[in-house]
Amino acid sequence: MVGHILGLGDRHPSNIMLERHTGKVVHIDFGDCFEVAMHREKFPEKIPFRLTRMLTRAMEVSGIEGSFRNTCEFNMKVLRDNKESLMAVLEAFVYDPLINWRLIQPDVDTRRGEGGNGHHADFVRAPAYPTAPIRKLKADENDILNEAQEVRNERALLVYKRVQDKLAGRDFNPDEVLSVPAQVDKLIVQATSLENLCQCFSGWCAFW
Repeated sequence: MVGHILGLGDRHPSNIMLERHTGKVVHIDFGDCFEVAMHREKFPEKIPFRLTRMLTRAMEVSGIEGSFRNTCEFNMKVLRDNKESLMAVLEAFVYDPLINWRLIQPDVDTRRGEGGNGHHADFVRAPAYPTAPIRKLKADENDILNEAQEVRNERALLVYKRVQDKLAGRDFNPDEVLSVPAQVDKLIVQATSLENLCQCFSGWCAFW
């Protein structure tokens, strides 16, 4: 549930570790957060979290319908009851410059594909003896930096709103507030859907 709220992706087997003495699951590599993996151009992840056979077979005899569902509902209720505190903490991460660059990376890659080297293509292709004044080049560079900052802020606001919707039960329909059990049920259905799993990259090991 926490991974869903954070939009944590790239949950292949190498990023999920098991504590041998207690049996607790430990997640590592939090690079693809805030649903970055869901908006990839190639092999976007359509699942909210990993709930494949390798995990469900390790559960008790009732599988998903036992302690797992009850724990998910309890955790989601705690998260939703404390959403103000969570949003205050997450706001600092969303507006972090390093995370912002990851959030807009698909846009940057697309522009690079269209224009050679993206925003800096004009500077890379500049002749050895530029004819334009140096001041003009610096002004253009400032415009590019300002534009990049605006894109980062816009994307950060979208991410912030998306997390808010999840904590309010509006992650599936902005106009409908789901109860905690209904929200958890939809997430489980989405995570176990074969139509969603088959779209994952082969290295994600969707059918393990």
